Order: sequence, then structure tokens, then C-alpha cells
Amino acid sequence: MLSTPRPALFPTLLLMVCFAFSLSAQNLVPNPSFEVVAPCPTLASQLCENVAIPWKCPNDGSTDLFHACGGPYPGNQQSVPHNDQGYQEAQDGNGYAGFFCHWGTNGREYAQAQLIQPLVAGQWYNAWFYVSRSHYFCGIEHIGLYFSETVYHQPGFDYFDYEPQVESDFGFIMDTMDWVIISGCFQADGGEQYITVGNFRDDAESPLDPSCQGNLAYYYFDDIHIEEGMPPGVIDFELGDPVEACFDYEIDPDHPGPYFHWSDGSSGPTLEVTTSGTYVLTITDGCAEAVDSIEVTILGNQPDVDLGPDAVVICEGESYTISLNPSLEEYQWQDGSTSAFYIITQPGVYSVTLDDGCNASTDEIAIDVIAPPEPVTLGNDIELCPGDVAVLNIDPSLGDIVWQDGSTDPMYTIETGGNYSVSVSNMCGIESDQILVVDIDVPVVDIGPEEATLCSGTTIPLQINLQDGESVEWQDGSTDADYTVFSAGTYTVTVSNVCGEASDE
Repeated sequence: MLSTPRPALFPTLLLMVCFAFSLSAQNLVPNPSFEVVAPCPTLASQLCENVAIPWKCPNDGSTDLFHACGGPYPGNQQSVPHNDQGYQEAQDGNGYAGFFCHWGTNGREYAQAQLIQPLVAGQWYNAWFYVSRSHYFCGIEHIGLYFSETVYHQPGFDYFDYEPQVESDFGFIMDTMDWVIISGCFQADGGEQYITVGNFRDDAESPLDPSCQGNLAYYYFDDIHIEEGMPPGVIDFELGDPVEACFDYEIDPDHPGPYFHWSDGSSGPTLEVTTSGTYVLTITDGCAEAVDSIEVTILGNQPDVDLGPDAVVICEGESYTISLNPSLEEYQWQDGSTSAFYIITQPGVYSVTLDDGCNASTDEIAIDVIAPPEPVTLGNDIELCPGDVAVLNIDPSLGDIVWQDGSTDPMYTIETGGNYSVSVSNMCGIESDQILVVDIDVPVVDIGPEEATLCSGTTIPLQINLQDGESVEWQDGSTDADYTVFSAGTYTVTVSNVCGEASDE
């Protein structure tokens, strides 16, 4: 066992994602998913102790074995999914193994087993397995499978300088959430009867992920397969021309496979789709493979057509534009037009139907057109007598009413003079008017003392100071404000306005 301390558990859920292969061919790897264990592993490095027969360690490394049968973590540090290296559900069953693929200077750990039967010379084989990086350590680029005629055991921890027949070549293996498949095919020399799993490159050819601060790389591995396959070649199949279908469509390549890999990750011989898109299929048979794609348009699954609010108000001279999804076809408006865009300028009820041949839906909208407020008038200026009130009225149907003091009642009562104004508005405009209210008093008149003496040959001038809106009348019917007395007698004057009159003599 390496002396590196093992960190505490990092509780992150891992999801199984894999490229599926045929189950009909014989897998020549014994105990490929480390399901058969005796006893249940509870300590580190137990794969090296033949706990998962026939797997063993071909060097002095301490490859680990993990299985759920030993009880839960933390009591069992080798449990599944929680263990002392992290958290990972098994790719298959309840067990998997784990090893350091980079440690110190060229330090490596491996796992090795004897195949169920030797490989046949000239026969092509498919091989694949799954890895997942531990949360706590760095990522590397190359992990592979090496098949040999003889069993290998190498003292120490140095890397095995062999060329694996199958090796990852897609960059740093960084996924800690999902299982990553490493696969390939090769032609056997014949007699190969041992499989070794690990990193077969030295440090110079096995750099660590540059974003990692450490110098250790640890991976879980599981579900190891090798099966007879077909030689390299081209598989002849076509998915066909673009298709349209209602609600769903089954893509059927009409090919026996045996291995199917769809662009959504599924591996069945057919694929049922419910959404539009381009779907890609890779068919593999041994080392032969072919790829084709098909564009599928699924109809009938679009949401019901929606014109927005049930009712909309616009102003005279304005327009209301409805924009629908132009990628959907077969719109039909109440007037027979079919555009995805519709411009409305007149009041009325407008409707559209969307029918893609599989599903039809209809929606409608009511449009009301209003004009700006009509001009508003408060009338002529008002003269207000003592004790009187003036009442102003505005038709509430004209719009929103606001008086100069912020009140909004359509009736406004005035008791004192001043400037009064009102505004009437709606969404399309505003009109306003104002009025002057003047307080008018009852006239007051005084032409002097009640009696006066007129000397012969002289006159007495009388003068009235009239206010705006006042009129005067003397006893003889004259109406001038100035009056001259030439002879003895009684003289009377009356001054009047809209609020009343006053007299003096």
C-alpha cells in the first residue's frame, strides 16, 4: 500500500454513463466487475490479496478493491458508493477496483488476471472498460489494457514499459461524476492469455492535468470486457432522408449491429424521438464502423398558439403588431392570411389558428381603439357674490380628471375667488382648461353729508367712485358717476352690481 494519506470522503453523487456493447458475445475477462469477492473487502489494497479471484497485483503496488458487501462507510472504508477515495456508484453491480496511475517518479499500480481462454491468432477483438477519476487527485491522459502470453510481475512501483493494445487517447480523463469508457479493437498475435490494466507510460509521456496542484492520479475502474469482433471495414447503412412525423418517430437503421451508439447516449437498435433535431448513429461491428445522421421534425408537440392578453387598447393612429414563431407553419387568421406577423389598426376581435397537420389550436384577441380626450372647457370666468358657491362639472367619460389641487372628482365646488384648472387625460393624450373666479362685494355708496347749503350762483359737485362691474343711477335717471347740483332739492343716487345695490341721498 502507498504511504500517501487517504483524505476524508467527498460526498458527490456519480451518475452512470456508458457506451453499451452487445451482450451476446462471450466476455473473456473473468470476474470483470469485481462482483465475486471472498471475503468482503474492508481494508485497502485487498485486490492484491486475491480477494477478487483471479485478479491480483503484478507489481509491489497496492491496488484497492471496493464492494458494498462489507458494510457502509465510514465503518467500511472500502465500501460502495462511499469509500476512502471518494464517492462513486458501481458501473456494474456492487463492486469496482481502484489504483494510482501516477505516483512519485514513474510510480504506478496495476491489476492483472488470466483470461478465460487465450486469444486466437489473427482474430479481431473488441475490448473496453470504464474509469472514473477520484475526487481528491489529478487527471492523466492515458490508461489502457495490455494483453500478454505470459504473466508479468515486476518488483517495485516502476511503470510497465509495454505497449497496450487498447489505450485512451481523448485527452485528460477528468470526469468524477460519470464513468468514462475506454475502448478499442485489435488483431491478436495468438496466445495472449493475461490482461493487465493501468498506465503504461512514464512520467515524460504521462503529464498530469495542468490545473492540478498535486502529483498523484487515482482512478476507479470497472466492467472490463474483451470479445471476438469483426475485422476493420465499412458498415453499409443509411438512416434515410429527413422526415416529418406526428408526436414521435422511431428511427430504425434496419441493421443487425451488433453495437449501436446514438447521439443521445442510448445503445438500442432503434431510437424513438419526441423532439425535432438531427440524430446521429454510430454502428460498430468489431473494428468496422459507420456513422449516419437523420433530420427529424416532430409535429404536434408545439405549445398552443398564444396571442398574448385577451384584450388590448391602442390609440387612434397607432398599430398593434402580433409576432408569432415563424419556424412554425400553417397559421391562418380570421381574414384568411397566413403570416406569422399581423398588424392591427382597427377595433375588433382577431383570431388565428395554428395547424401543423397533427395538432390544431386557436386563440383570439380583442382590440379597442380610443381617441385622445376631447377639448375640455370650464366656461367663462366667474364672479362670486358673498355667500354664493360655484359648481364645475366634467363628464367623467372623457378620461381621468385631475383638478389643480389634485382632487379627481368630476364635480368641483368653489367658494372663494382664485384661479382654478382641470386636466382630463387618457392613454392617448391630455386636455386642460382653467378659469378665473373673482369675489364680488355688494356695492357701498356715500355722497357726503345728508344736508348741504347752496349759495346763489354756486354749484355742488357730487362724485361716485365706481368699482368694476358697478353702475350708477341718479334720481333724474342720469348714469354718470359725476353729478353737479345747481339748485336746492333732494338728490338720490343708487349704485348696483351683480351682487346687489346701495343708495344714498
